[in-house]
Amino acid sequence: MPSAVFDRYPRYDELTGWLDEFEAAFPNLVEKTSIGRSYEGRELWLLTVTNHESGKPSEKPAVWLDGNVHASEVTASVALVHLVDHLTRSYGSDPQVTRALDTRTFYVVPRVNPDGAELARSEVPWLVRGSVHPWPHADQLDGLIVGDIDRDGRMLQMRVTDPNGAWKSYPSDPRLLIARDPDEDGDGPYYRLLTEGRVQNYDGVLVPTAPERAGIDPNRQFPYKWERKVESPWDAGEYPGSEPEIAALLAAITERKNICAYFAYHTFSGVHIRAYSDQADEAFAADDLWTYRFLGDMATELTGYPSISGYHDFRYHPKSVIRGVGTDWAYDHLGVYAWTTEFWNALRAAGLDDAHPLEWFRTHPLDDELRLLAWVDENVPGGYVDWYPFDHPQLGLVELGGWNSELVFRNPPPHLLEAEIAPHSALATRVALSSPELRHRDTIVDPLGDGVWRIRVVVENAGWMSTSVTRRAVDAGYVLPLVGRIELPEGASLASGTPRVELGQLAGRALKQNAVRQFHLISDGTDDRTVAEWVVRAEAGSTCRVEVAHDRAGAVRVDVELR
Repeated sequence: MPSAVFDRYPRYDELTGWLDEFEAAFPNLVEKTSIGRSYEGRELWLLTVTNHESGKPSEKPAVWLDGNVHASEVTASVALVHLVDHLTRSYGSDPQVTRALDTRTFYVVPRVNPDGAELARSEVPWLVRGSVHPWPHADQLDGLIVGDIDRDGRMLQMRVTDPNGAWKSYPSDPRLLIARDPDEDGDGPYYRLLTEGRVQNYDGVLVPTAPERAGIDPNRQFPYKWERKVESPWDAGEYPGSEPEIAALLAAITERKNICAYFAYHTFSGVHIRAYSDQADEAFAADDLWTYRFLGDMATELTGYPSISGYHDFRYHPKSVIRGVGTDWAYDHLGVYAWTTEFWNALRAAGLDDAHPLEWFRTHPLDDELRLLAWVDENVPGGYVDWYPFDHPQLGLVELGGWNSELVFRNPPPHLLEAEIAPHSALATRVALSSPELRHRDTIVDPLGDGVWRIRVVVENAGWMSTSVTRRAVDAGYVLPLVGRIELPEGASLASGTPRVELGQLAGRALKQNAVRQFHLISDGTDDRTVAEWVVRAEAGSTCRVEVAHDRAGAVRVDVELR
């Protein structure tokens, strides 16, 4: 059986080994391929998880899941391995999982940014957010460069005694730094707070923050309203998909026309973020927004994570918006329901349930921080580090310590990891089973006389989503209609019409499960059903082959005997 465990964060070689083991242990369920190579040449692994014996992966509705596009957000990789483990171990014993793998496909890319993750997880880690590609300049510019200066495997903070510092020790717990009062002056001691690292070309006076040498954020690289922001520390690169990792994602996703839902796994905040990031909910077709909210409520019920709007609820600054995001692209361009799952919220774990995942870090009551510190002391050894002296090569004597952000905030402490990620495997399964599913309902053959027959093949959408998935997919012209084709036996011919017929889109149950229908005279109708019909001239007893197929809902094939 695979050796994957969920109490640590693997580096690239170990992660690759886990994926190989899944393919070897479950050859009928797991196929491992590469969708491309990273900037430094590492393979970008894709696992296609489905029952390969029940049909081609491309002919089943699918969910795409990827993660670890941001280098240090390694929870995402482990969560996706957990999903593969959950699906493969539960197949045959869990009816939901068994049905999901028999009728649906899961496309899983556990680590989109292997180069950055290697740096983030190295023995002497460096803080890397995005691509390792040097950008927008090849040289490291002067200033404070974040890093593990004392090479102890941690990136902490440096406090420097400074009469003009903004911080002071909290009297009841001197480890904790609190802000000076607006009117406060005196002897202090006061501290200037810096990130741990070295100062390149220090002039003895100024300590500016050095621009990141690798400054491309891969989650600003998608085509949806892509824009350059050269003044930002996290640029969007040369053009959409200019980085090989995102180019590989774009190609792999658009090649797989059966994708109906998209999850991008990140950290941290403990939320599911839906489109849009840059415009209000009024931009949605009402049907799509209602469905998005319903699915979001289901996600919250299963995982405990609130489902929120990127624009309304998750903005880093009230005057700015984010563009070029993967989930916005997936909804707006492809017309699929898409979420950014931000794993882990240390504030919520500490009992600060009302803390906003972004605003709290800008301002919060001191009592909140004391509660968080108490929780960390009890549950996360090493999560807050007592200040200790260090002879800095440029700054002289400083103190290192404070919050160990990587251990407390960015990813769950390893002993809490599995409990955090497990509910999301169940969510992915349930969303997959909510996708459209084409089924054969009936075949009707009417003899019209003189060797002429009317053939009607009735199909229906047995899924919850419509075959188009969203209204946006139709409006954008991305999704094709249901298509029926007939193959005639030798000597037969069509009495009228063409072998290929377009049958439009089929509704699902999503918008029919509206409570108002129960209280008013509103009919469900049969817009989830259609008929592929032909009139053929053929000998009695001969057989016609009919296929009705849809990119996102699968295919139905029947042999029709003329009797």
